Amino acid sequence: MSDGIVSEPSSAASDETVESSAQQNLLALLRYMVAALLLGPIFTLLALLVLNPALTTAPVNILGPAAFFMVGLLAWYLISVHKIKAAIKLMMVSTWIAVTGIALFTGALQSPVMVVYPVMILLTGWLVSVRHAKLMTGLTVTFTLVLWLAAERQWLPIQRAPSTAVYALDQIIIVVLSAVSIVYVVRIFNLRLKQLHGTRNTLKKQALALQQSEDRYRTLIEWTPGAILVHRLGKIIYANPAAIKLFGAPDAGTLLAKKTSDLIHPDELAAQTARMVSMIGKEAIKPATESRFLKIDGTVIAVQVQGTAIDYDGEPAIHVAIQDITERKKLENDIRQLAFYDDLTLLPNRRMLEDRLHQVISTSQRRGDYSALMFLDLDNFKPLNDTYGHAVGDALLVDVATRLKQCLRRMDTVARFGGDEFVVLIPELGQAKLDATRQGLGVAEKIRKALSRPYVLASQPVAGAATSITHSCTVSIGVLVFSAEQATQDVLLKWADTAMYQAKREGRNRMHLFQETPT
Repeated sequence: MSDGIVSEPSSAASDETVESSAQQNLLALLRYMVAALLLGPIFTLLALLVLNPALTTAPVNILGPAAFFMVGLLAWYLISVHKIKAAIKLMMVSTWIAVTGIALFTGALQSPVMVVYPVMILLTGWLVSVRHAKLMTGLTVTFTLVLWLAAERQWLPIQRAPSTAVYALDQIIIVVLSAVSIVYVVRIFNLRLKQLHGTRNTLKKQALALQQSEDRYRTLIEWTPGAILVHRLGKIIYANPAAIKLFGAPDAGTLLAKKTSDLIHPDELAAQTARMVSMIGKEAIKPATESRFLKIDGTVIAVQVQGTAIDYDGEPAIHVAIQDITERKKLENDIRQLAFYDDLTLLPNRRMLEDRLHQVISTSQRRGDYSALMFLDLDNFKPLNDTYGHAVGDALLVDVATRLKQCLRRMDTVARFGGDEFVVLIPELGQAKLDATRQGLGVAEKIRKALSRPYVLASQPVAGAATSITHSCTVSIGVLVFSAEQATQDVLLKWADTAMYQAKREGRNRMHLFQETPT
């Protein structure tokens, strides 16, 4: 890993060095070109003055060199202020225009400046762009044809041919400039090749590092104990071994043949689909959520699931991490059952009853409803326990719990308070106390009749054969109809308990309504 960290900056530094060398060579080439534009006109005028002074009387022989000299000065200025591209374009365009104008008045196709065109086209293609070189080539060919036609038709004025010295001088300048140009062009080309080679090596190293990173990541995913799925548009495209095991699939192919909707519990499908849509929309990733999934065989499992949008094989997909929490949820339910439910009858215990009673009082404070609270005690339960043992007594308590639930609404609560004592809570009996009392007493009478029916209970086997016991058991019920303003939970339970003991004193197998006014 450290090699990768060191090599990348080194490669970047190498690219910067190559770029700097290429820039220096380009500036050197441009300086030679400026020197040619500045010195060439001077030598040309000197040659004309020494070898053939009569030619200096022609304006074009003075204006032409002067034009080249001005182009050279402007180019030198642009280079000095670091406007390299502007200097290159100025030299190419202005030189072409100057050469074209000089050729028009100095012998047309036989003008000594015609040798400049090929060098200009090559330099334009290298320094500006291929498109500009093509444009200059087209213009040069067109102008050459125009000069040929004008010469054939004798449209051009007769010019005195320059001396051979001018031809020789122009040829020498062009040859030297061409040689200098090719030297620097080759240097720059080789530097670019070196830079390209370095870039390719860097890309290869980066690709290798990326591949190694992907291999390490895939290995980690393959060996992670958590289940990982990748799906695209509901189609599963990857599953690690832990996912195959989690869903009970015989192999990866079986799981990959499934859709995500096949693995989500129907009751959870809408919520999970909404999460997938938000992930695809690049919305903020929501925290892990609990849900229910289905194994291949249809078994329901509790899971904690977290997904995120990723690119997989170059296309958008969703990466899902799944943790099986079935055992944890079962343990939580067991703990809740132990904390809030009676382990024999599975009815709510005293703690749960107090919580429900608190909720009913809070609701009554908002709505002004009356509710009923009943305290129940079995009248002749102890003799059954003493005669047949606790197992038979427990069976009776379970039967009592079943009968109580059958007498009540889903919103009502029946709790085992302890031993053979039960408490019934009936909320929302309306805002009229008389009507609420009538309803409460009606439910109490229904319970009394249900619990007074005989019980058929199985006893322990005797001499290898099980026997059944028929037992009659009545109940004493204390009934309290209350509103939220009357008293606290403890006082309400005490009043209901008092009413129950009053029912016992009155002869049992009856109900008694608590009517005392609290002080």
